[in-house]
Amino acid sequence: MEGEVARPARVAFAERTVSKSPKIVTMNLHPLVQPLESLIGSWNGIGRGHFPTIDDFDYTETITFEAIPGKPFLRYEQKTASPNGAPMHTEVGYLRPVGEGRVEFVIAQPTGQTELLEGTAEELDDGTLRLHFGESVVANSATAKTVDATTRTYVFNALRSSVATEFGMAAVGHEMQQHLVSDLSKF
Repeated sequence: MEGEVARPARVAFAERTVSKSPKIVTMNLHPLVQPLESLIGSWNGIGRGHFPTIDDFDYTETITFEAIPGKPFLRYEQKTASPNGAPMHTEVGYLRPVGEGRVEFVIAQPTGQTELLEGTAEELDDGTLRLHFGESVVANSATAKTVDATTRTYVFNALRSSVATEFGMAAVGHEMQQHLVSDLSKF
């Protein structure tokens, strides 16, 4: 008819059977990511923070590592909340294994910082996996508080069912010191 807009034909999809039993999904992990496969998933627990410019505080934390099929990195997300559930902090980034036990961590924060960290991934004699980032470059936006440097350590137990985290920070005129610690379990 005159004045009508032509619409594309509807696309028909083949019918799919939905199974009620769990399905195992396999993923094509990049060879550099395969040694870190046990990190994939979400980890949750409690933490404690302190710094000379603020009152000590407790929080809950969730970190998530996700694989992108075939890509040489893990996507990372972290969220914290106060004991009463109010959102506190969040950050996103990418964990990049680069070979020979070296890893890079690229992180962006809504508080106006980006962190570029370099470190090591090492499985210790007791089976724990330690990711340690002792070198960082931090960029601050014009309106952000000044953070000069950061360090991060993640120690995953031998069963890869829990992780202890430490975050160090040099900021607003204070030397590098521990700012956050948390103990998380995989869920």
